[in-house]
Amino acid sequence: MAKFTLRKAAAVAAIATIATFGLSACATPAPEPTQSAIGGDIVAPIELNYQDIDGQTLELVVGQVVNINYGGINDGEIEVAISDKKVVEYSAASYENDTQFSAGLMALSGGESTVTFTFAGEDPKVLNIQVLLK
Repeated sequence: MAKFTLRKAAAVAAIATIATFGLSACATPAPEPTQSAIGGDIVAPIELNYQDIDGQTLELVVGQVVNINYGGINDGEIEVAISDKKVVEYSAASYENDTQFSAGLMALSGGESTVTFTFAGEDPKVLNIQVLLK
């Protein structure tokens, strides 16, 4: 028959305490996920072909961009008129430092604006823009 001594009991208790403490240290809670999206408030641009503009309404948020593909039409041959330039601005296509930039519209502030594109020999194309506040 084995003798159980106080010294053996203390040693077993010490080992159990160390093992429990070691395991609990490994079980620390995971950090809380952040609430902000990767990329912050960046909103994807809208791609639009000039030929598809036909009186539709686009809803944008402030800072959002609409890239316009003229499909072979020279940007300089199109006249662009904006009814409210505080709501949306137009930038013509350009070529800078070996980089081609598309023509586009940028939403500046909340409100509504009508953008009219006129190409020689064609009826004007109208695009209605509604800019929403975030």
